[in-house]
Amino acid sequence: MCLLLGGLYGDESDELLSGFDDTPSTSSKENNNNRLLPKGLEGRFVQSLNYAYQGEKPHDDLTAFKSLLFLEYNRNLPAGFKLKINANAFYDATYTFRGRSKFNPQELDALESEVELFDAYVEGSLSEKIDLKVGRQVVVWGRSDTIRITDMLNPLDNRRPAMVDIEDLRLPTTMAKFDLYYKQWRFSPIVILEQRFNKNPPFGGAFNPLPHPMPKQHTPHSPSYALDIGGEFSGFDLDLYFASIYAQDELGLPILSHKKRIDMVGLAFNYLQGSWLFKGELAYKKDLIFAQAPQKRYSRSDALLGFEYRGIADMSISYDIATRRLDHATPLAKKESYQHALRLTHDFKNATLHANYLISLFGSKANQGGFERAWVKYDIADALSTNIGVVDYIGGDKLFDQIKKNDMIFVDVSYSF
Repeated sequence: MCLLLGGLYGDESDELLSGFDDTPSTSSKENNNNRLLPKGLEGRFVQSLNYAYQGEKPHDDLTAFKSLLFLEYNRNLPAGFKLKINANAFYDATYTFRGRSKFNPQELDALESEVELFDAYVEGSLSEKIDLKVGRQVVVWGRSDTIRITDMLNPLDNRRPAMVDIEDLRLPTTMAKFDLYYKQWRFSPIVILEQRFNKNPPFGGAFNPLPHPMPKQHTPHSPSYALDIGGEFSGFDLDLYFASIYAQDELGLPILSHKKRIDMVGLAFNYLQGSWLFKGELAYKKDLIFAQAPQKRYSRSDALLGFEYRGIADMSISYDIATRRLDHATPLAKKESYQHALRLTHDFKNATLHANYLISLFGSKANQGGFERAWVKYDIADALSTNIGVVDYIGGDKLFDQIKKNDMIFVDVSYSF
């Protein structure tokens, strides 16, 4: 980040940034004098505090006091192409406050500090009907905002599970993505050049109950491939998915092998009827290899149905149910599993106050554990906002019974510049 800022403020910064604005400003000199950063560069500072009111030592009381800096640079390039780069850095002072010697080294490595490049891509049109996007990026498949069925291309940051939504957890991966348009259809072949996997709760942390660390898996370097064929129609849209990729970890544990690619065929749809939006996803995955049974290959069928209702002003209600069925059971995965997700949102005060509630439970009868989260976002000013909430981890099976005491109160204050 320092190198980026230094380059932007160097002698050639005026030349590099010239012509960036799409719309000329009659008071550009005045606006530039008021900016903290040069044109094209934006930032956000977030201060977070987490408090576990019934946790076990050393993961009780203050569990996070994290300061995060996020920077993003956008630039228009010749021939209508655009460049986007963003990165963040965080430092969690909790471990210093409470004494670093109390915590496992793996937890310190994962959660105390980090600097990471996120999006870094170039996109544009090669012709009237062909678009290209190359670099680190997020490609979202599927329709559910909470449960992953066909959304398989990007890993997740699961180090503190259930604290934020999936849209804020996806980690960009280096890809080359084409979009080819024909009438109402879109064909999107994708080559995944960088193989990344979920960031799971570290050994010794509050959300990793394993008695010993899992063996570190080899990260493959060969590319993987995917294809999305999407169509948009009146009141209806459909996507067909085909992929030969390396499987992401599941259940917050690295139980799937990364050695071999798996094959996936799936589909997702939305159907709009008045105030109701109905959605569904199907996926068939074969050649799954579990770490506890490396000589066997499994196949699995996943399905999701859901709805979203927006018939009440400033309010949204959604519910998803998913099932996953293996051809036979494994030591760490049940043959059949279910997941439910109910979400409520309501806006107040001219959409400056956003109240949210989410509950996600496992089991056919929603009795095998999960979590619920309630939070309120308030836009104090154009550049200043706060987010306050609580997470309740619900017991029901062995995994959730071991983390159910990690219930958390969290507060975030964000300033954009």
